[in-house]
Amino acid sequence: MLASCSERQEATQFDADSTGFDTTVLRVAVMPTMNCMPLFYVERSGLADSLGLEMELLHYQAQMDIDTAILRGHADIAFTDLIRLARLSKQVALRPLASCNEPLSLISLKAKRVKHINQMKEQMIAISRLSATDYWCDRLLDSTHTSYDDIYRPQINDVRLRAEMLRQGLIDAAMMGEPFATWMTMLGHKRLFQSNEKKYRLYAWAARNSATQQQKRAFLNLLDVAVNRCNDESEAAIMRDILKQEYQLPPELVDTFELQPLTRTIEIRQSDMEEAERWLKQRASRK
Repeated sequence: MLASCSERQEATQFDADSTGFDTTVLRVAVMPTMNCMPLFYVERSGLADSLGLEMELLHYQAQMDIDTAILRGHADIAFTDLIRLARLSKQVALRPLASCNEPLSLISLKAKRVKHINQMKEQMIAISRLSATDYWCDRLLDSTHTSYDDIYRPQINDVRLRAEMLRQGLIDAAMMGEPFATWMTMLGHKRLFQSNEKKYRLYAWAARNSATQQQKRAFLNLLDVAVNRCNDESEAAIMRDILKQEYQLPPELVDTFELQPLTRTIEIRQSDMEEAERWLKQRASRK
């Protein structure tokens, strides 16, 4: 026997791209860096919904994983740097959206008692190859007239793993951003260098052509609002909770951690893009 309903219900229209994702939702690739913290706050607070932006965060631990998400069309907007962007844009339509102040530090293992980079001959500095960490390591070696062949630079892409390996004494030093650099200094490891972001700003938010102009404007507005909220003292408890859960910093450390004010994005500077291209050509010529 057959039975049917007398009422007919129309299916809801689903808008999807070739990968099967809902194209009305802005997919943003993030990792544990200070410039991504406002978006972790947004995810917890529901701020995007209140501003009328449908957004989904894609959580990664390394820039290499974000690269893959961009290339496969999983992300519409991503946190990256201008060096990686210059390389990725040769494979996919990817454009810089806004520049970020994201300084990097060279942290040396406390057991080595190293005070200067030229004392690190035949030691290991962990980086992520062909990225801002690699760039600033090169500039540091140049400034101290240290031969590239004198330093081993293993590629450790996972930013938290890089800090954990230094903590356990498995590497001699590492290029790392915040809050991991401060975590290491609180454990007694030495900060030998910090990048000059006033001279070159290499980190940026970048967008694929899958993100509409309206979505990009809404995203930048959301970032500005979130930065202001995060810098409010009343939100300190949420910020510390984010450091514990998203950045996986030890709770006892976070409770004594001095929260640094987050900075707003600025327009991409042409000089920064040219510097990234120049360095990539220089690196290619050394092969």
